[in-house]
Order: sequence, then structure tokens, then C-alpha cells
Amino acid sequence: MKKILMLCLTLFVFGKVFAQDDVLLTQFYANKLYYNPASTGFSDKFFASATYRSQWAGGEGLPKSARPSYILFNASQYFWDYRSGVGLSIYNASQHVQNNFQIKASYAYHLEVMDDAFLAMGLNVGMMNKGIKNAETAADGLINESFTMSDLGFGIEYYMPELIVGLSVQHVPLVLGDKERREHSHFYYYMTYYHSIDQDWRVIPSVFLRNSSFITTVDLVARVSYQNMFQLGASWRRDALSVLVGFNFEDTFSVGYSFDIHNNKLRFGGDTQKVRPSHEIVLSYRTQLINTDNSGFGRLSFNASNDF
Repeated sequence: MKKILMLCLTLFVFGKVFAQDDVLLTQFYANKLYYNPASTGFSDKFFASATYRSQWAGGEGLPKSARPSYILFNASQYFWDYRSGVGLSIYNASQHVQNNFQIKASYAYHLEVMDDAFLAMGLNVGMMNKGIKNAETAADGLINESFTMSDLGFGIEYYMPELIVGLSVQHVPLVLGDKERREHSHFYYYMTYYHSIDQDWRVIPSVFLRNSSFITTVDLVARVSYQNMFQLGASWRRDALSVLVGFNFEDTFSVGYSFDIHNNKLRFGGDTQKVRPSHEIVLSYRTQLINTDNSGFGRLSFNASNDF
């Protein structure tokens, strides 16, 4: 336990360095695998999700090519016999003249620390490709360049039926060489509490903190769930207010949607204009592929297994 506390303290102290380049998803709670490998295998079911985010959709004066778009695919499976989860994340971001592609495999070991309380420790490894296409400079004209680098991340997550707390560091700078060709480390901290009002209704507050050298963002989220079938909520961060809706069909398919209203302005082509809204949709699928006999390990099927 002392080693775990030291790890938490280390991640927090060094969380001020480096820069933020990962996508800031409003529905982070449905994409924890991307941010924290310790959430790999968070459900005993096979889980897969696809997320699409359209940033600053619509608006005059801002060409379509200048509106960022993001695609993220996650998949994971828990194995009872090994108390372990394995997963995969594939991510692509188109940001004007930049394009970022990531693929990473993740692993997590789930340790039962007390009745109905677990600690998961995870890591992910993969590769990242960053490219610039048709970027104009006064001295050199058009620039077309891309490079590939290795990627590494660590995380821990403590969870019980009513509470989930996690923290992670992504893009650990272990690769030696030119600093300009290394991704900056990203640090994530989150907490979600599941409060049951009665048999049908739950209130789900969450906080999600993202930290880097030049930006720190905090998301405050409040959701209401009815019969684990419908969700409605709102999210706030410094630059946006969001509306969240979700629907879960027979614990197999779910869809989540968020609509972000931004309060900042964007300078493009010499003009300053108000930022247009952003849209985000998450489609999830769950099925019981294996783990039909779980008598060997008493891991709970906790509330977040159907979070969306």
C-alpha cells in the first residue's frame, strides 16, 4: 500500500510538466481505457466502443479542413482465471494541417484488496505517428513531414460498487533522442461516485482533471440514470458547457451524445470569431464471450460496467 501511495504522489508532483495534445473528450467516463490502462477489463464482458467528435462544427469563415475531428476505438476483455484484462485503443485526430494516429495495447491486473473493493494496475504500449501536411511557412513554402515514435503509459484504478478513483500518466518519455520528436507526457486524475436514490434512480457525479505544462483542465459532470437505461446530465469546464444524453439497450448496446457550447473565441485567417458548438457520439457494445463460470474469483460486476 505504501508503494501505491508513493506512486500516486509521484504522478501528482510531476504532473505539471510537458504539453497537452490528447483529445479532450467530454464523455471521458465512456473512454477510460484511452486515458488509463488500469481500466482495461473493467467489466467481465467483452467491451467495444467507437467515439467520434466533431470540433467547432459549422460556422462561416472557418473552412471544414480547419475544424478538428477525432475518431477513437476501444476494446477490452477480462479473464477471470488470470484476474487480468487486455485491451486495444486506436485513435486518429485530424487537426487542420496536422494528423495524429495512435495504436496501443493495454494490460491490467485486478487485485481484490477487501470485500467488494479492487485495485487495478495497468500499462499500455504502442506507437504514435504525427504528421504535418501542406503547412505553409514564409521561408520554406509547403511542409509535408511525419514521424513515428513508441508510446508507453501507466495507471492505477481503485473501484468498489459506489466509487471509482483513477490516475495515470500517458506518453512516458523513455525514448532517447531528439526532444522535438517525443510526445509530451499527459497526466489524468478522475473520480466517479454512484449514489442510488432508490431502485430506479441514481445520481452520478464525476470529476476529471487533465494536466500538462501549459494547460490544466477540470471537467465537472453530473448525470442522472433511470433503471440503468436512460441518462441525462450536464458537464462544465472552463471553455464549455455541455449537455449529455445516453441510452442503454438490454445491457448490450448503448449510445451517448454530448453537445458542447463553447464560451471562447478562435482566431483564424486574421479574423476572430466565436467558437461554434462541438458534437460527440459514443457507440458501445457488450457481450458475454467468456467468463461463464466465475466461481474462481469473486470479482464484482460493479456499477460502471454499463456506464455510457
